[in-house]
Amino acid sequence: MRFKDKHPELFRQLHPTRNARIDLDSITNSSHEMLWWRCPLGHEWRDTPLQRRSHATWKNGDLTSCLYCVAPGCIVHSCGHRQFRHSESTFRVLAHPCDKCEIKEHAHLILDALDDSAAAAVRILDESPLYTFFCGRATDAVEWWEEIFPLVEAYFVRMVSLYVAIATVEHRPTLSYSTSSVLGACMLRILDALPQSCREEMHSAVPEDAGHFREKYLPGRHDSEIGWALKKLGFDILDTPLHDDIERRVQFCEQQRFSATGELPPVDLAERHYPNFTRLRRDRESGALSELRRFRPKQLPPRISALRVTLGESSPADTDDPLGRTHVGYSPDLTPQELWERGRGVWKFRADHVAASTIVLMVYDKTIVLVASIAGLTLHRGGLAILGEPLTDHLLIGRPDPLHTPNPLAYGVINGEVERGGREPGPRHTGVSGAVRTLHPPHPQARRAAAISRIQP
Repeated sequence: MRFKDKHPELFRQLHPTRNARIDLDSITNSSHEMLWWRCPLGHEWRDTPLQRRSHATWKNGDLTSCLYCVAPGCIVHSCGHRQFRHSESTFRVLAHPCDKCEIKEHAHLILDALDDSAAAAVRILDESPLYTFFCGRATDAVEWWEEIFPLVEAYFVRMVSLYVAIATVEHRPTLSYSTSSVLGACMLRILDALPQSCREEMHSAVPEDAGHFREKYLPGRHDSEIGWALKKLGFDILDTPLHDDIERRVQFCEQQRFSATGELPPVDLAERHYPNFTRLRRDRESGALSELRRFRPKQLPPRISALRVTLGESSPADTDDPLGRTHVGYSPDLTPQELWERGRGVWKFRADHVAASTIVLMVYDKTIVLVASIAGLTLHRGGLAILGEPLTDHLLIGRPDPLHTPNPLAYGVINGEVERGGREPGPRHTGVSGAVRTLHPPHPQARRAAAISRIQP
């Protein structure tokens, strides 16, 4: 619905001259476009139609209220966004935009400089022995590398160009992140898109100080909100479609083994902020050998096979409990050994999953309350019980469940490094993530004991 029709009184407060080149008659009721307004007393400010018609507390029920007239303690930025501060006794209009608008405009300038930064990015790649080493290793380890290399090269140029553009906009003499860290982050992103069979071998070509790109986070010595602002402007740091592009090319090449027809599937990079660049010939055998002699590969994150059982509240056990227990489930006053006896069985796990796992996680309220080793199992009617010992000082205790699934039982691999002290990793740290395989549904009698999420024998 048009703003003009829904709120005629507010529409009359639109500034008659400062909204030039805007078709005010077509402005919608929920528009986010910043417009100029003028109250009957002559106060002028910028705001969106959506905010103008909102029932904000400071308006005291009057939608036509003016910020200047009734909102002491309000700070309005030049972009139109405002902040209410109880420490302020007057209404102030600042000459600069708010932090979010400022970083968004900063991101605009970075993207505008992206194309002009491509030539410098290509030079950095051509002169980098790390890039040469990575591509040389991939030539031997990755089947169909020549077919997917144009996509890989384009992503490297795209991300290095981004850091060159940041340095240009911020007038930095060097990149805001070391070259090896930027290239390492690109390598890790490419490894995520490559077939699983070659990732481990390729990981040895990634430098030790490699960074990590995330959806809304761009590592480096620049404003931490740049990644968020780029995401808002449509720049996908990880370039999510890249995985599918590489997979389609690999599948096409596999099909060519049996039927050599057709052409490589096209890839449209037009709307994905890939700069235009001239591909230069690269000597894969050249490079600064002295630097490569000091090369230290990034260590693979530990992979821990684990079982996870979800406990409910403490409750009486069945009279014929095969483990001779009087109670099952979680209670905060239990010792680790008592909790282990209550939770180690009887579960409907597959025996091969138990044999392949090194630890079992006991979870209550989505939090790990106990970690125990696995030494074996005993079979019982309707399931099995796990043998082992509680690991009372394990770093996972107190952390969120990494194998989170609706099923109370899970088997999977935990990838990543566990930080000392159990601290949840921030955007610059590697976290714990689980590759989960949910088990088949619990034993039918578990429905009766759903409150304790336990399989009854």
